[in-house]
Amino acid sequence: MSEFSEFYVPSSDNAKLHSRLRVPSTARRTASGDLGVFIICHGLLDTKHAPLFTGLQEMLPYASVSFDFRGSGHSTGITNYGNYLEEAEDIKHMVEYVNSGKLDAMAGGRQLRVIGIIGHSKGGSSMFLFAAKYQTLCPELLVNLSARYWLAQEIAGRWKQHHLEALETEGTFMWRIFGGPQKTGGRKSVDDGYEGLSSVDGVPEREYWVTREHLDTRNNTDMSVVQRLGLQRCFVLNIMGEKDRVVPERDVWQYDRVMRLAAPDNTRVTTKVVENASHFWSKPFELQAVNEILNSWLTTVVPLAKL
Repeated sequence: MSEFSEFYVPSSDNAKLHSRLRVPSTARRTASGDLGVFIICHGLLDTKHAPLFTGLQEMLPYASVSFDFRGSGHSTGITNYGNYLEEAEDIKHMVEYVNSGKLDAMAGGRQLRVIGIIGHSKGGSSMFLFAAKYQTLCPELLVNLSARYWLAQEIAGRWKQHHLEALETEGTFMWRIFGGPQKTGGRKSVDDGYEGLSSVDGVPEREYWVTREHLDTRNNTDMSVVQRLGLQRCFVLNIMGEKDRVVPERDVWQYDRVMRLAAPDNTRVTTKVVENASHFWSKPFELQAVNEILNSWLTTVVPLAKL
């Protein structure tokens, strides 16, 4: 496997987004001779080091850049429960930075161009918000892994009674501790659908506070903007796990339905549900399923996108 090259990308609010580039020895080029690049976006409380994202970088036949959103992983700044639009801006900065040529030296002097984005969970919703807002900057290929459509609908058990009481009396509560150094024993079991999230050495341990404003912002974020995706030139792949306990399967079919209303033909939107797969895609059979679906889709749509 090729080594990773690490770097920071400046974002708004003086945040620095920690990123890593992987260029396989057989990385594919576009028709213009550029090295095609996929940007990889993680989900809520996660980091670029989770098994899904390292697996994606290893399986993709293109160069790839994974990064930590502001306030997550090795990045600076602050994250919150409703900052999907801020994360969309982070994606914008990542795309502009890669396309600017500033990373070309890390790729042996070859010119890099973003041709795709892969977003998981919250990162998938943020990816769609970016794509709808910045249509001229949006690349041709978008991959959604387990993103939520109805952001106002919480999963059962996420907020406990003491959370709700604190929200009522104080307007805020501390949900959990996240990040911190690598812990033995792997993921910790919790009862809100998150089986604990990957710990990584060198990542600061942070408190995750939720406020009424954060909840209102999230609840009012309208994902029907995917009707405005540039589907005249873009192709979308939606992948969902059958046994996802975090996001209901109905959400992926709503993405599929809304996008098809604006798509010029049936090739533009592809949706797959993987039997027995969960939300985090961390098991070997889940990664293998993503690998097979993703590469089959690329074989089909890359010629149509004329990359």
